[in-house]
Amino acid sequence: MIDGNLEIWEGLFQNNEWGKYPALGVVKFIARNFYKASDRKAIKVLEIGAGTGANLWYVAREGFSVYAIEGSKTAIDNCEKRLREEGLSEQIKDFYAGDYLYELDNFEDGFFDAVIDVESLCCNVFDKSKKIIDLVYKKLKPGGVFYSQTFNEGTWGLEVGEEVDYHAMITINRANVRYGTNTIHDKKGY
Repeated sequence: MIDGNLEIWEGLFQNNEWGKYPALGVVKFIARNFYKASDRKAIKVLEIGAGTGANLWYVAREGFSVYAIEGSKTAIDNCEKRLREEGLSEQIKDFYAGDYLYELDNFEDGFFDAVIDVESLCCNVFDKSKKIIDLVYKKLKPGGVFYSQTFNEGTWGLEVGEEVDYHAMITINRANVRYGTNTIHDKKGY
C-alpha cells in the first residue's frame, strides 16, 4: 500500500460501521467452486483485505475454514469478534493485521483452496499489486482458485482523485475524505 494507506483505513474502520453482508460475486464463486465438497472444513479460504469480515462471515457460515489478512487491526478484530459471537469459532484459523505483501509469507506455498480479494488489492500501486498476485498464486494449491473484484476505468473518483502512480489514484469522496489509494485497472485487467 502507499505510505499512509494503512493509517487511512484504520481510521475509516474505527469510525464507520461497514461490511456486514458478502459480495454477491463471492457467494457465487464459493458456491460454484466448493458447495459439492464432501468435507467443507478441509477447504481453506483466505481473504486479503478482509475488512470487517462480511465475506468470511458467509464463508464460515457455509462451513469452510477461513483465514484473513487485513491492513486495519480494528477491522480484523471486529471480524474475528463477529465470527466468534455468531458461533463460528471453529471455522476461524489464522487472522493477521498488516500489509498482505508481507503477511502472505505466514502461509506455506500451496496452502489455500481459494483466495478472495474484493476491492482491496487495488489499494496498492500497480507494481505492488502484481507482486501480491504472484504471491497469491504461490499460496494456492494446484487447482486452487483466486477471486478478485476491482474497479475499472470510468469508476467514480477518477476525476476528483490525485494520480500517484500508473493507474493509481488517491480517491476523495464527496465529503472530501481521503479513502487511500485505488489502482484503476484497464479493460485488459491490469
